[in-house]
This record gives sequence, structure tokens and C-alpha cells, in this order.
Amino acid sequence: MARMYRHALAALAVAQFMHMALPAPAAGMQLLEAVDHAKLAAEVSATEINRIALIGDRVARVVRAPDGFAVEHDAASGDLWLRLAGTDPGEGGRYAEASLFIGTEKGFTYRLTLTPTVRDAAQILIRNADALPEANPAGDVRRPPAADPHIAALVKLVRAVARRELLPGYEILAGSGAPASGLTLIETWRGPRFRALVFEAGRSAPSGGDGPAGLAGTIEALPLPGTGRVAALWLAATGSGPTGGRLVVAVVEAARAETSR
Repeated sequence: MARMYRHALAALAVAQFMHMALPAPAAGMQLLEAVDHAKLAAEVSATEINRIALIGDRVARVVRAPDGFAVEHDAASGDLWLRLAGTDPGEGGRYAEASLFIGTEKGFTYRLTLTPTVRDAAQILIRNADALPEANPAGDVRRPPAADPHIAALVKLVRAVARRELLPGYEILAGSGAPASGLTLIETWRGPRFRALVFEAGRSAPSGGDGPAGLAGTIEALPLPGTGRVAALWLAATGSGPTGGRLVVAVVEAARAETSR
């Protein structure tokens, strides 16, 4: 099983994280992998201000409908700040989706569908491998400003887990292998600041109607050592797990994990 798991994670690393998403009840972060003309989707807060940023690129222009979201473009950072113009839900208690077309300084275009929900403010990071500096080392496009250190640390850990590259100060602990709520804990990456819990989600895991937020809530409630408030959540593709399930990486802050039980 361990060999199959390592092989699955290696394959995911080669696939350039095309199924990565990091919705978070705590950090409110979602990391979306994109290519040119990609159709992306994200969940945003219906009441708070939300941020959209590009990794290795900047937003140059936005095309949207006149209603829906109020949008402010920060020309210095290239980020977008959005807030739902009307805070009352429609029929059935659901907020209407809105779509944005984003054009970037490096010439890429993305269509982003936003679903407003009752949640904390969201930070949406869009990563296109072709826009990164290593994709064009001879290019003279200036690098974007440094990302938020907390977000950068979360992304670094998730990428390390996917690539099986142990970070300094971390140790890998084997999981129990006993399924709970449709999730099987494969291993835990324990470090001084964060813990990355690696699960395989079976078909009965709550990754459908409740979405990533529901899955994060299920993980937080598991009677396992090292669980706590989920700061970042990575959902891999269906069939990526060692027994055909779906790999899930949940990152919790170590201090909170110690005090939450």
C-alpha cells in the first residue's frame, strides 16, 4: 500500500497539480490550477471582501456583468478585490453565481465562476505553470510581489507532500489505516508549525454536495490525534488514492491541533 501511495503522489506531482484546490474555513484560501482559456470555479463569501490573485502573473483587465460583484483592481499588485453588491439571497436561500473573464499581463485569459456562500472571506490564487518564471527563464517580465507568508507556507507544505519531498523539521508518521467517516488516514507530516494529514477518501466521503467545506468539517470532527481546524485542503483526482479512492491532504496548524482535543 505504501508503494502504491508513493507512486500515486509521484504521478500527481508530474501532473502539475491540475486538480489542486485549497478551500479553507480558517485561511479561506483556494488554489486553482489553470491553463490559458481555462474555466475555473471558486467559492467566495457573500458578506466579506474576497481577494483574487495570480501566482507569477498579474490581473490586467476584468470583464464582468454590471450587477453581481463590486470589483476593485489594485494596479500595483495586480490583485482583484470583490464584494457581493447585494447581500440578500434569492429564491431558495441561494445566492446567484457570477462569472468574470480575467485577462493577465502575460496574455492569458481565464473564465472564473464565483459561487457566493455564507463563509469567511476567501482568497483565490490562480496558478498557471506557463506563467511561472521557470517556464520562461529568459523572459524579462517582472516578478510579482512576495505572497502572504502564511499562504506561501501552506502552499509549500502541500507541494512538498505531493512531491514526497520532506521539509526540514518535519517527520512522517504512519496512519492507522482504519477508515472513519469514509476517510482513511494514510500518514501525517508533523512539523513545528503545521501538520499535513494525508487521507484516502472513499466514495462515501462527503466530497459532493457539501463540497470541500463539508469535507473539511468532517476531518475536523474525526477522533484522531493531530486533527484540528483545517487551514488548507487539497483534493486530488478521483482514483488517485492507493486503493482507487481520492487523495486528500488537510493542513492544520500544529498549535491548534494540540489544544483542540
